[in-house]
Amino acid sequence: MGTLSPYFRGLVLDEHPNLLTESYRLRYEVYCLDRGFLPASDYPDGIESDVFDAHAVHIGVVNLEDEVVATARLVRPSEHGLPMFGHCTLAPEVTTLIETGGVVEVSRLAVSRRYNRRRGDGFYSLAGRTEHVDGVEKRRRGGVIVLTLYQALYQASKRLGFTHWLAATERSLQRLVAGYAFPFRPVGPEVDYFGLVMPYLMDLREFDRIILSGRVPLLRDFLTGLEPEFRPVGEDASSTIVASDDDRSDGRHG
Repeated sequence: MGTLSPYFRGLVLDEHPNLLTESYRLRYEVYCLDRGFLPASDYPDGIESDVFDAHAVHIGVVNLEDEVVATARLVRPSEHGLPMFGHCTLAPEVTTLIETGGVVEVSRLAVSRRYNRRRGDGFYSLAGRTEHVDGVEKRRRGGVIVLTLYQALYQASKRLGFTHWLAATERSLQRLVAGYAFPFRPVGPEVDYFGLVMPYLMDLREFDRIILSGRVPLLRDFLTGLEPEFRPVGEDASSTIVASDDDRSDGRHG
C-alpha cells in the first residue's frame, strides 16, 4: 500500500493476526489507560475488543520496526447495528442510505502515545510542518501517521466497494481533517460518546473529486499503490449530501 512517508506504511491488519492483536492492545492503551473512555478493569488481558470487530475491516499503520503505531476499523452494519447507533441520533436520510448498502463506520481510531505528545498536537497531530535538518525529518510524525491511516482506510474502502464513511468525531479531529478538505458533513447533534462527538458522513465519491481536483496536492498520495481498477477517473457519480455546508460544525471516531 502506498505511503506518505518512508517511515510508516498502512495495511489491512486482518491479513496479519499478530499485528491485529497488537492493534487491540493499542486500543486498550489509548481508550482505557490514556484517555479513560473505557474501564481498564473490563479488559484484564490488556486487549480491547467488542462485538463489532467480527464485522469490521481493521486497518493499521506500522513503523520501520513493524510495530502498530495507529489503528482504526471499518465496521459493516450487522445484526448489532453500528457502534454509534447506541449513542448518536442520525438524520433520517442517513438511515435510508445505510439500508442501501456501502456505508461503513470508521471506528476506534487510535494513535500511539509515542507520536502524539508534541505541544499543540492534541491526540491526532495532523497539523504542523515537518522540519528538515541536515536532510533528516526532525518533527515527530504524528500527522503523517494519521494521514497514512486515512490513506489505508480509503484504499481498503475502494477495494471493497464501500461508498460512504460514518464517523462519530470530536471537534479537534474534525477541525484538522477539514483542513485537508475531507468532505465530512454533520448528520446529527453532538452527544457525549467517548467525550463530546458529532456524527459525520463522508461520500467517498465526493472525496474522489477533491483528490482529482488537485486542490490539496498531498491527497494525490492517497492514490499511490491503488490498483487502476479502483482509482477514480474524472467525474464520478454525484455525491449524496444530507447536510449543507452551512451546517458544518467542528467535530474522534468512537
